[in-house]
Amino acid sequence: MGNILKEGKWVPHQLNERQMENRKVISKMLLQRHERKSFLHRIVTGDEKWIYFENPKRTKSWVDPDDWAYRRFSWVKKSSYTPENMHYDKVNLLPHTLQEFSELYRRLREETGWWKENRSGLLLGVRFLSDKDRERKVGEREASTERETSMGRLTLQNKWLGSPLLAGSEVERRLSLQVHALREDFREKNSSTNQHILRLESLQAEIKMLSDRKRELEHRLSATLQENDLLQGTVEELQDRVLILERQGHDKDLQLHQSQLELQEVRLSCRQLQGKVEELTEERSLQSSAATSTSLLSEIEQSMEAEELEQEREQVLLPTRHSGTWVPGGPWAGPDFGTPPSPCCPVPLPQREPVRVAGPAGQSLVEMLVHYELKRLIQSIVDGVEPTSSRRIEDDSLEEQIRQTSEDSRALRELMEGERGKLRQSLEELQRLHSQVTLLSVEMTALKEERDRLRVTSEDKEPKEQLQKAVRDRDEAIAKKNAVELELAKCKMDMMSLNSQLLDAIQQKLNLSQQLEAWQDDMHRVIDRQLMDTHLKERSRPAVALSRARGPGRGVEPSTAEGKRLFSFFRKI
Repeated sequence: MGNILKEGKWVPHQLNERQMENRKVISKMLLQRHERKSFLHRIVTGDEKWIYFENPKRTKSWVDPDDWAYRRFSWVKKSSYTPENMHYDKVNLLPHTLQEFSELYRRLREETGWWKENRSGLLLGVRFLSDKDRERKVGEREASTERETSMGRLTLQNKWLGSPLLAGSEVERRLSLQVHALREDFREKNSSTNQHILRLESLQAEIKMLSDRKRELEHRLSATLQENDLLQGTVEELQDRVLILERQGHDKDLQLHQSQLELQEVRLSCRQLQGKVEELTEERSLQSSAATSTSLLSEIEQSMEAEELEQEREQVLLPTRHSGTWVPGGPWAGPDFGTPPSPCCPVPLPQREPVRVAGPAGQSLVEMLVHYELKRLIQSIVDGVEPTSSRRIEDDSLEEQIRQTSEDSRALRELMEGERGKLRQSLEELQRLHSQVTLLSVEMTALKEERDRLRVTSEDKEPKEQLQKAVRDRDEAIAKKNAVELELAKCKMDMMSLNSQLLDAIQQKLNLSQQLEAWQDDMHRVIDRQLMDTHLKERSRPAVALSRARGPGRGVEPSTAEGKRLFSFFRKI
């Protein structure tokens, strides 16, 4: 079979399952229509579809009939669409169509046979139902006539009974309105009487309460006036206490400044003594280098010089005895210690006495040091001979002990610096408390002015307003008084804590001074023991003059070294 010519823009393409099912359903519908109308309008198979393209140049196309799209039948689209332009496939379409047609015809015959068999029964049922319907219509017609007659009778009765019923309803309505009006009047009168009774009782209670309140306010006003007088007395007492505290603080500042001046004088005297001791050391070194022998005349001269030195020492130490014999160069003798606090912090401080450092015999430290130094110089001049290598070893051990004691003194100095910082903090805290007391005094003066103003204004107002104002003022005054009392209690507690801190600091200073005294006593004992040992060794050695003549420079170097060591220790202190 050759190709089929297709004219126009319709080309076949493959259908999906849904489209094939739709085409099958449409074919069945067309067959049913053909059975009813005896002509075939249109048949569309389930395996082809024509798609319209917009390309105007596609006018003709050749299709192979053996292709999958034409296994059953194909049709050619011509210029005018008509149902007659269809060509059937002689192989597949006609048997299938005939089979479907025979099946449908068989079903039709079965259904027509069933209708023929059941036709008599259906006709009997129709007759029975028609008779029933006729009887129902007759009954309904009779019932409607009876209902119409009864409705006529009832309407006549209603018309006959309507007029008296309307009159009775009108009378009833009027009576109900009168009853409602009477009930409302009675209810209003009853409520008004109850309200009048309640109002009368409330007025009586209010009158009684106001009378009681008036008496209470009179008592409270008298109590408020008494409390105001007491507050005025407490304010005056507080002002007196503030003045006393300021005076005491000023006295303490003056004492502190005076003690600082005395400390500076002691420092100056200590420096002068150190200079004199150095001068004496130089003279002693010169004398020891120039001396060759010891005679009675030299001993007399040395005793006279010792007396002169003793007189000079007493003249130098005279101001220190008058100033309280403070320890020179102690841990608290620094360049920044001595700045007197400002007199704006009048806080009472505990009474303290200057710390006096005394030796075993009751002498001051400076006096003892000068005494021991002069004694050592005189003894060295008399003896004139210094120890050997054993003496040097002892000097080294003594220097080590002196270094250790200097380190201890440095630690004590640092501890005293910490105590000084704590003392400054306590002074700042006392200054803050003084400012708080000043603020409280200002508030009390403001309260006093307000009280006077209230007294003046209360004379011009009505009694009731005056009582209310007095009550409010009393409450405010009580609240302020309580606040002031709390602040005063806090200030007292802070002052007590600061006083306890100051006492602790003073106790620590006393302990440190005692430790320093003990250390100085130990140093004095060590120096005395070393001096005694050297004195015994030098006296036990014979031929002092020969040793001086043979080596005059050998006996001078150890003494000068020892003097330098001791004076270096004094400079460290």
